[in-house]
Amino acid sequence: MSQKDAQVAKAKELHGAIQQMTEKTEALEAELKALAEEKTQIERDLNVCASRAQALQAQLPQKAMELKQLEQLEQQKEAEYMKMLEATPTLVQVLKK
Repeated sequence: MSQKDAQVAKAKELHGAIQQMTEKTEALEAELKALAEEKTQIERDLNVCASRAQALQAQLPQKAMELKQLEQLEQQKEAEYMKMLEATPTLVQVLKK
């Protein structure tokens, strides 16, 4: 093999290596871009979830207070109902007379 043939073979080898590196670089750049877009989407979703969590946290005390008030009202109504039931036999007897 002559020196010229050796140089041509070496050049082809280098050219092939450069093409492989270029393809690998393009693949890595595409992967990097996809990961960056995914990260951006996840950060957006995180912000939405954080805002929703903050809103829910703000509503919790109010809803707990409303629940407590409803429970108290329910207890009052049950007490009134029980008093009415206890008075019913007496009322029936008074009405019969």
